[in-house]
Amino acid sequence: MNLNTMSAVMTFVSKIENDSASFYDKTVKKYPEFEETFQAWIRENAKFEKQVKQTYFGVITDTLESNFSFGGLDSGNYDLDLVLPENAGLSEGKKKAFEIEETIKRFYLEAARLSDGLMADIPRLFRKIAKKREDRILSVSSF
Repeated sequence: MNLNTMSAVMTFVSKIENDSASFYDKTVKKYPEFEETFQAWIRENAKFEKQVKQTYFGVITDTLESNFSFGGLDSGNYDLDLVLPENAGLSEGKKKAFEIEETIKRFYLEAARLSDGLMADIPRLFRKIAKKREDRILSVSSF
């Protein structure tokens, strides 16, 4: 699905943040050693979603500005595979978390790039969230 408008992007942000939080919640039950980190990520996901909405509603000045800022952004390029096989080991759980975070990071960076010329605050926030996703990727590698 093409995400041409800020409304579509916000809906997709809600989806990826909620879906990945749900994955982490399920994963914690299977791998208690991830609990502290993943519970923090779940809370942070909710914060990211809230920040995107607050930033958008706080700065948007022109309907046209938000309607065509994301031309070419396709949600299909950022589908999350959230299925962890029942018998998956710890390394598979780490790999899946890595893949999820990498995909979400790519989404935020591309959304920032596409909206850079028309908006300032939204792309800045998207880059900040992508940086936090990169930090998560690095922490997954050190589990």
